[in-house]
Amino acid sequence: MKKLFIVLGIIFSLGIISVSYFTFLGKNNVKSKNNICAFCNPEVLKTHTFYEDDLVRGLCSYKPVFPGHCLVVTKRHIKSFKEVSDEEMIAIASLIKKINDAIQKIMGPSIYLIQQKNGSGIQSVPHLHFHYIPRKDDKSHPVWIGLDFLWKFCLSLFKSPMSKEELASCVEKMKMAI
Repeated sequence: MKKLFIVLGIIFSLGIISVSYFTFLGKNNVKSKNNICAFCNPEVLKTHTFYEDDLVRGLCSYKPVFPGHCLVVTKRHIKSFKEVSDEEMIAIASLIKKINDAIQKIMGPSIYLIQQKNGSGIQSVPHLHFHYIPRKDDKSHPVWIGLDFLWKFCLSLFKSPMSKEELASCVEKMKMAI
């Protein structure tokens, strides 16, 4: 019976992912109001950035899958993983580690997913970025945790963005923890 529920959960989640994908197909290449890349837009960077060095930025997600959802973005506008330099990759990895340490301070023990999407159709902003998505570790079965990540990620497409106050609070917490 338990296996049946797992299989049904997987089928249901794949259906949600498919619906989400086709609903948003063609809506990639998200631009900000003034038609520039969202991750290059000074207005976005001013309100979302909690960390910055010479190569990368840490941003709070405006539509978090789970609390603490952050983005690691290259400062140089590149579209895909194949364009990233070795120095940028080291900076990305270093920032992901800093974010993980900060999230552990803020949330306590948590588990996380690191995601990087590449290519039109699945990459909503054509600028290399990594998602760091934490989740409280409630010791659930690994299959349910994986399905929960997928389910919440798909649902986040339909969520309203965080308020300016919530976003500012997220940015401040991350600045303090890093």
